[in-house]
Amino acid sequence: MRKIAFILLTFLLLWSCSVARKGISGNSFNTGFKHTDNVLEDIQNLNISSKSFFIQKAEIELITKESSEKFVATIKFEYPEKYLISLKSRTGIEGARVYINKDSILINDRINKKMYFGDSFYFKRKYGLNQSLLPLIFGDLLLDQKTGNRNSDCSGNKMDLESVVKGVLLKYVVDCQRRKIILVNQTESAGENGLEIKYEKFFKLENILIPGLVEVVENEFDTRIKIRISKVEYPWTGSVKFVPGKGYELIKLL
Repeated sequence: MRKIAFILLTFLLLWSCSVARKGISGNSFNTGFKHTDNVLEDIQNLNISSKSFFIQKAEIELITKESSEKFVATIKFEYPEKYLISLKSRTGIEGARVYINKDSILINDRINKKMYFGDSFYFKRKYGLNQSLLPLIFGDLLLDQKTGNRNSDCSGNKMDLESVVKGVLLKYVVDCQRRKIILVNQTESAGENGLEIKYEKFFKLENILIPGLVEVVENEFDTRIKIRISKVEYPWTGSVKFVPGKGYELIKLL
């Protein structure tokens, strides 16, 4: 179950999508968005988690020292804070269905007929991340109020930026011209490195850029995860609903 929870977390932290798949390469990244003199404000205005979406197919590759596994996933996000994720084998058999909101997490283990339940602080206890940080999956820039009210200087088209959000230190590398983050490190309170997330192969979606490939490195478990998205509906007008497994054994997530 711990592996499923980790796959879920990294998937949520690594979301990328495209609709028309209009590729952006090199310096060709004109989105039609009018830049201002405030880079941070521009980036936040281009965050994509301000709308609902439905990823209809995503391939998740989990790489460890011992093995490499691949999964297929779908994810529904209902703005502002509801997620419903389905994890399937490559043959199409659904292994788990996961629901997350600001208060709770519910997981239907369909293979073993068990339903895991817990509060939203489960991610914080296990991985040092708060549920409210999940939009990092989109390559969105999350800042505290103090950081969000100031601008920083760009040097060589890059900006290094630090912000403490919900008690977590986030260290960003920003591409000033694209108005997107290209790297973020999550640092534990004890100073130990946590997740490192890289965003690459940007694509145009409406007037914003999104990463076509996102890769996470989890140092504690020496794990690397790659996410590739092939089909998504954005914005999405549906709603998220979770149906608990009938007769499933109930197990609390601790």
